[in-house]
Amino acid sequence: MNKLLAAFFILCVVNQGGLLVTEAGAAEKLEYTVLHSGAGNIELRQYKAFIVAEIDVSADNVRQAGRVGFRPLANYIFGGNVPNKKIAMTAPVTTKVKDGQKIAMTAPVTTIESDTGQYTVQFSMPSKWTLDTLPKPENDLIRLVQMPEHLRLAKKYRGEASIVDLAEGEQSLIAYTRENDLTIVGSAIWAGYSAPFIPKSLRKWELMFTVVRP
Repeated sequence: MNKLLAAFFILCVVNQGGLLVTEAGAAEKLEYTVLHSGAGNIELRQYKAFIVAEIDVSADNVRQAGRVGFRPLANYIFGGNVPNKKIAMTAPVTTKVKDGQKIAMTAPVTTIESDTGQYTVQFSMPSKWTLDTLPKPENDLIRLVQMPEHLRLAKKYRGEASIVDLAEGEQSLIAYTRENDLTIVGSAIWAGYSAPFIPKSLRKWELMFTVVRP
């Protein structure tokens, strides 16, 4: 890919608020081990520790929040930092309700949509970086946070997400936690993996909860 094509691709991604991630594995993905696979594309995963760059945004819904938060975070990894160093993109990009909220126990209420319009968008950082070596964001609203090892329950999807998909997905994950003696921590997490040039019907995304064992 020549420099002109690369610049055009980056511009398209930022303008569309999409994800600079491909299905071909060009971006580093978070490391995890699948502990159990359940019905309906559900997986219980053990994640290794990782670092995120995150920002809080105001939006009407989780999808809009992802687009709003993508721009400043993309600017950070494209060189909007001290000392203007580029950082490789990783997958997935995640969006969740800021500070979490009470878990809904009956459909169609979801915890992935905020009652206050406040969300947190996160880019995970490549594994080679530490908090001491990562460039400092020029944008004071961006935080660098160390995430410890933890469990996540994830439901995998292809295509566009509707409010029905989100509500039903949350309820299936909640049912899994009840059946397997797990406790949910915080609100649901939207995880996106696909670049904007991927047709909507083929885009890969996941709905997740952080969980703990009693």
